[in-house]
Amino acid sequence: MKRLSVGSYLFTRIVVLIGIFIILFPLIWIFSLSIRRAAEVFEGYFYVIPKHITFANYPEAFEYAKNYFNIGFFQMFLNSAAVTTSTIIVTLIISILAGFALSHYVFKGSNLINTVNLASFMIPSQALLIPMYVFLIKTGILNTYAALVIPYTIFTVPITTLIFKNFFSEIPQELEESARIEGATKFQYLLRIVIPISKPAIATCTIYSFTLIWNEFVLALTFLNKDQLKTFPVAVSTIAGGQYIVPYNILGASMVITIIPALILFLALQRLFIRGITLGALKG
Repeated sequence: MKRLSVGSYLFTRIVVLIGIFIILFPLIWIFSLSIRRAAEVFEGYFYVIPKHITFANYPEAFEYAKNYFNIGFFQMFLNSAAVTTSTIIVTLIISILAGFALSHYVFKGSNLINTVNLASFMIPSQALLIPMYVFLIKTGILNTYAALVIPYTIFTVPITTLIFKNFFSEIPQELEESARIEGATKFQYLLRIVIPISKPAIATCTIYSFTLIWNEFVLALTFLNKDQLKTFPVAVSTIAGGQYIVPYNILGASMVITIIPALILFLALQRLFIRGITLGALKG
């Protein structure tokens, strides 16, 4: 294997570091904003490091949401958690069953299903906004958690199904043959053998779905008009663009609060997530 020269090695590392900095800078700046005093919002060393650090903005962010708006951070969290958890559970159930069927069965129309599944990636959610809105009105579930769970599931299932299909295809057939000899049915083989060894794929799909749903704004803004049902992104946008002027440091603290759950989930599942990628869960 040809070794890289010192110049090439340094160049690639510099490019990687620049890329990491570009990705992380907005997060670093928001956190920096959240720990500044109100009078020093636009001041700081290199515009990133505050001259004086304070964490008082975080309790003040909770007070702002409680006193000036119709929803507090706790209710925002409950709404986002309810919608996100429900969608992930439904998505995992559907995509595991669909991925297993597509990877273990050859039936009439299976190729068409794969083609439609891949083609669905090209359809933006905004293109289906009006049809989905009409559907939710007709079914009477507008302004309920289901008004978000159903669309979110529709948009997450295609990619998670593809992930599980590719992961299941890499499982050695000897495992299924052994299970069959022991008298296990296909469904028992899925429950007792396939799912327990699919933790990396499950973690990958969970993190992907969580990130997509937790940060989604357009559908949540359109389908939930009641203040008490607003999710984190919509509620924070209300704080930022409401009739009351919110200090930027308080707004920064509000944004950091919304990021914390996603960060905790990723740190908890990062090992399985990396294994899911290296084992080929995202190939295809």
